[in-house]
Amino acid sequence: MNRSGVSDPNAGWCENCTEEVATPGKLALGIEADNVVALLAFALIFALGVLGNSVVIAVLARRRPGAPRGTTNIFILNLSVADLSYLLFCVPFQATVYVLPTWVLGAFLCKFTHYFFTVSMLVSIFTLSAMSVDRYVAIVHSRRCSGVRVARHAVRAIAVIWALSLAMAAPVAHYQNIIKPKENDTYCWELWPSARDRKIYVVCTFVFGYVLPLLLISFCYASVSGHNKAY
Repeated sequence: MNRSGVSDPNAGWCENCTEEVATPGKLALGIEADNVVALLAFALIFALGVLGNSVVIAVLARRRPGAPRGTTNIFILNLSVADLSYLLFCVPFQATVYVLPTWVLGAFLCKFTHYFFTVSMLVSIFTLSAMSVDRYVAIVHSRRCSGVRVARHAVRAIAVIWALSLAMAAPVAHYQNIIKPKENDTYCWELWPSARDRKIYVVCTFVFGYVLPLLLISFCYASVSGHNKAY
């Protein structure tokens, strides 16, 4: 499953890997105009993302001695760490596809780039879900569950989030491989045992990584909204 887009620019070769397609409109260094736009977008996202997330991490990581760390800040810190990790470990390698005709970064980065993109995506989604539950507990059950919203519980939740995300993304690393349709052509591509296996993984990731978190977030904030209106 191509989530990071590392292989997408080469999608057309798969149907006929032995043919080279000449494309017009190339600029200096052989880079197409569309790819230049994509590279500029990558550069802008990288610069703004690294700057913004670094500021958030620096602010949240600092606290006065003895001051308790709020659970909300812990979750926001984890969200920024996941986003910054993606920007540093995935975006630069993804951008190379728009400059180079083939994958030249080796098998490890082929697997790691796709794998860590999926990990960071799942960590972000699960962290947002945890934040919604935390807000739900804080507002709807503030009296009965005051002892739940403590820093150690938030840290444990984050540990579970990362462990679950690392495990769920494992098939991506396993089935992402280097292939060489021709002697001098190397591509980073997903090779599943069968289309059925790939479909099962896509559906499971969609359900557990999108649908269920969306339902949980919707329920929590709907309950918070209803509680606020009642009072």
